[in-house]
Amino acid sequence: MISPASFLWHTQHVVDTVLYVYAITREPATPGGEAVDRTSHFGSMSTDGVAATFTPVSREEFSQEVIDRRSGDLEWLGAIGYRHQAVIANLMRMTDVIPLRAFSMFSGEAALRDYLRENREDLLAILDRVGGKQEWTLRVEFEPQRWSEALIDHADSLRGIAAEMQSASEGKAFLLRKKLEEEKKRASREAEQKIVAEIEQEITSRLRCETIAETRQQRDGAFPQINVLIDRDEEAKLVDLHS
Repeated sequence: MISPASFLWHTQHVVDTVLYVYAITREPATPGGEAVDRTSHFGSMSTDGVAATFTPVSREEFSQEVIDRRSGDLEWLGAIGYRHQAVIANLMRMTDVIPLRAFSMFSGEAALRDYLRENREDLLAILDRVGGKQEWTLRVEFEPQRWSEALIDHADSLRGIAAEMQSASEGKAFLLRKKLEEEKKRASREAEQKIVAEIEQEITSRLRCETIAETRQQRDGAFPQINVLIDRDEEAKLVDLHS
């Protein structure tokens, strides 16, 4: 008989693996579909009333060095993110879920069990709060060229620098270009925060929900996002709002 704290997965044990953990759940849950490494290998571990759903992945392919090296590979990151979210969506149809960020890695069984035990009370409190709810992640994406042009069109300081560059000497124009880039970064951060805040306010005005907005700087990612925790019966309203 397999004990509740044992690992359950649909494959033979693979040497030199780490655990890619998708989510914390109240009961052990093993989803179907495709795992982050394109296999169908999933496992579940339960300790003291909290559980984790994971995939054992190659330590070499998912090492921190590889993740850092491929941080600019949007196709790879996007594929991982898509499969990660698909697994969480599958789990949400089965049980209450605390989604973890993509690339939440544990060195092995002992490390994951220690995490569950050490954080048991906090995890149970969160599971109580999210009971009957589901989390959606709304990505806010900007087309780079149009966003850059829009900033110059709407920011007086940027327009002034761009106009001054037209008649400046080569040396001065070089310095103005550097200044323009710095001002564009500042204006971009401010405009992005304003837009995300407006979207978040619109969501909370129409839905009974909790939200957490994260800028690109906070996420160290390619786009800002808003995490929305809604009652399951409000899903259709969120879809309509998105449309």
